Amino acid sequence: MTTFSPDPPSPQDHQVSELDLAAFALSEDDLSSLRGLSGIWRGALAPHLAAAEGDLALLEFLVIAEWLPLALADAGWQREWVAGWQTLTSRGYAQADIFRLFFTVVAQCENELLGDSGSVSRVIINLFTCLRRAVLAAIISVIDLSSMARGESEDALPGELIALRNVRERLLAGELFGLLSISASNREAFTSLPAADLQQIPYLLAEHIAACLRPEDQIFSGRDNEWLVLLNGLQTPAQVMLAATQISRSFEPPLLLLSGRRVPMHTAIGCVALPEHAEDAENALKAARLARWQARRERQACAWYEPHLGERWQQREQLLVPLQEALTQDRLTLYLQPQVDLTDGRCIDAELLLRWQHDGQFVPPAKSIELIESNGWRTQYTDWLVRTALRTLSELDAAGIGIGLSFNLTAADMLDADLPELLAQCLTTWRLPGSRLTLELTESALLHNRTLALANMERLRALGCRLALDDFGTGYSSLSYLVTLPVQEIKIDRSFVIAMEQSADARRVVRTIVDLASDLGMLPIAEGVENDAAHAAVSALGCQVGQGYLYGKPMPLAQFIAWYRERYGNG
Repeated sequence: MTTFSPDPPSPQDHQVSELDLAAFALSEDDLSSLRGLSGIWRGALAPHLAAAEGDLALLEFLVIAEWLPLALADAGWQREWVAGWQTLTSRGYAQADIFRLFFTVVAQCENELLGDSGSVSRVIINLFTCLRRAVLAAIISVIDLSSMARGESEDALPGELIALRNVRERLLAGELFGLLSISASNREAFTSLPAADLQQIPYLLAEHIAACLRPEDQIFSGRDNEWLVLLNGLQTPAQVMLAATQISRSFEPPLLLLSGRRVPMHTAIGCVALPEHAEDAENALKAARLARWQARRERQACAWYEPHLGERWQQREQLLVPLQEALTQDRLTLYLQPQVDLTDGRCIDAELLLRWQHDGQFVPPAKSIELIESNGWRTQYTDWLVRTALRTLSELDAAGIGIGLSFNLTAADMLDADLPELLAQCLTTWRLPGSRLTLELTESALLHNRTLALANMERLRALGCRLALDDFGTGYSSLSYLVTLPVQEIKIDRSFVIAMEQSADARRVVRTIVDLASDLGMLPIAEGVENDAAHAAVSALGCQVGQGYLYGKPMPLAQFIAWYRERYGNG
């Protein structure tokens, strides 16, 4: 039987992990959370242990597998896991069969955790998702390690190590060839899919991509929903982009699963022509991934590698870990910017604006939000934002300042069916009415799933919250679009307000928006009021509320309280 310790060391005592857990977004917090699932995991494995009594090799391997939730990051356990896996395959077990066994266990854990309930808390869903990523990390990593040892992969798609070897060989031969880094995923849909469907997706995606290729091309599994494609025997670099475009277009219809479900896939493809873009295999792979990152960042289907991407990516990577730590350790900050009634100068609300310092410098909020969204932290950030907003309201009340607060939500938030429930819980916890909150939405809030977004807006309205349309005039505005939204406020984009002094066209735009808001029974709010002239102009046009540096810059809570008391007394 296995010699692995029944009391694995704590995370801080672990030896350096030999499995690439970071590639599967498994943090220390995730690994700690996994420990709570040990009992469910062992229970799901128990029938398979009982069935393996006559097969010593399988039995020993399953005993090792029992410790997966407790010891995934432990180097000693990892070595026994790899050795046990290799023992099984050397005795005739197909890797695909082992793969299926573990996803049967995952499906049993899913049934135990989620059951048939139509409403499952986000905490439980996140916990199960963490378990699923952990099992994938263990299986796919051991397949890659086994591939490296054998120099080939018999039952699974060849991995990154084999791809690198092939790139090296072609670079040495001086051939013209292409390398594609392809991501295909759908975070929202994957979260709700059962394990039986999830385990099919890697195979179905690989088959889908392979069907677009020529016989001489090759496909490999990469990291975290990534596929690598070598385009061999090319005549011109243009063939690389041609192939990428063809693959991208093939994903326009949703992916059909064996269960009959159809899942839309979000793809991004990075394109590299070699040896033009890199002189060695490692840099070639990095270049392809940088190009894919650029494609996703610019919402394009495909993108070529460009040299400046390396510097930009390095700057971005330097912010990732500190930002995640700031988010998980509650070290982000919300500043308050006053919103003033233009008739009497009274501060009636304040907008909450994200601020984060790294190495003593403020990181632009747009960059922080982009990193949060591109790394799948948006739900975590929104949870933090809602809770912090309610805590801030409570602290303002304690200071005798009974104003409202507003903050921004995105289109993704409007598709989160748990958001109204979270907000309701926080309002109850802090004993505050929803009317004290204004939720600012972008004009793209209904573009992806109009029915769900409108339903969530109505649920937020039912809590008493006000809804505002932010940056109006810069997106997809139309009268028919506007009248269907359950919003009470329209925020006029600051670019129009600032331009009013110099541009008659900008002045006409602001007048039109103010008149439109008034006709629809909505409150117009002018952003970007930075001087007396702008104040007088928007007031003359009938705007009722202003926000901008003229009244106050964004301030930390303590400074805002001092500003308010100095200007208005103690409330």
